[in-house]
Amino acid sequence: MSYFLETIGNNGVFIMRLLVAMVLGGLVGMERQSRGRAAGLRTNILVCLGAAAIIVAFQKLSLEFSMGAESVIRMDPARAAAGVITGIGFLGAGTIVKSKDFVRGLTTAASIWVVSVIGVIVGLGEFVIAVVLTILVLVALYVLHYLPINGDQYFSLHLKWIGDLELLREVTDQLRQEYLNIQNRSVVRHPNTGECHVVLVLHMRKKEHDNTVFDRLQADERFDEVGWS
Repeated sequence: MSYFLETIGNNGVFIMRLLVAMVLGGLVGMERQSRGRAAGLRTNILVCLGAAAIIVAFQKLSLEFSMGAESVIRMDPARAAAGVITGIGFLGAGTIVKSKDFVRGLTTAASIWVVSVIGVIVGLGEFVIAVVLTILVLVALYVLHYLPINGDQYFSLHLKWIGDLELLREVTDQLRQEYLNIQNRSVVRHPNTGECHVVLVLHMRKKEHDNTVFDRLQADERFDEVGWS
C-alpha cells in the first residue's frame, strides 16, 4: 500500500494530466451525446485519455532514462503526437455515413480529431491552452449550431404511378419552372404493368418550396404514391 501511494505521489503530475484530459474530453463528449451521436461521452473521453496517455508515457520514459540532447536513444513526443492524430483519423472516418443523397457525421469526426489534439496538449502539460481549446470547441458545437444559416437543401422525391413517362416530363418541367434543380434521377418502369417508380434528387435554395411542391403533387390524382426524404 505504501509503495502504491509513493508511486502515485511520484507520478502526481502525470496523473493530474490524465484527469484533466478525462474532464475536457467528457465536456465535448456530453455535447455530442446530447445530440444523439454514436461517438458520445465515453468515446470522446477514451480518445482524449488515450492521446494524453501516449504523450505522458513518452515524457515519463524520457525522464526515467535521462534522454537529453546527447543521448543515443531518441524519444520525440512530437512524433508520438503525429502518430496519435493520424491514427484518430481512421476512427473519425468510421463515424462518417455517406449515401447517394447526403453525408452525415463530418462534425462528429472533426470533434473526435480535435479531442485527440486536446489530449495531446494536456499530455504535454499545457493546461491553459487545452482549456481554451476546449472552450472554443464547445462554442463551435453549441453556439454556432443555433446560428440562423440557411444553406441549400437537397431531398429525394419519390413518385409512383401507372402509365407512361409523359407524366415525368410534365413534373420535371414544373420543377424547373420553380427553380428546383434536378441533381440526379432514377427511373424504373415495368412494361407489363405500366407501373413507374421515379426518384428525383432535388436541389432547392428556398425552404418554402418544399411544402408547396409536395402539396401540389399530393393533390394530383394521377400519382399512386408521393413521398420524399
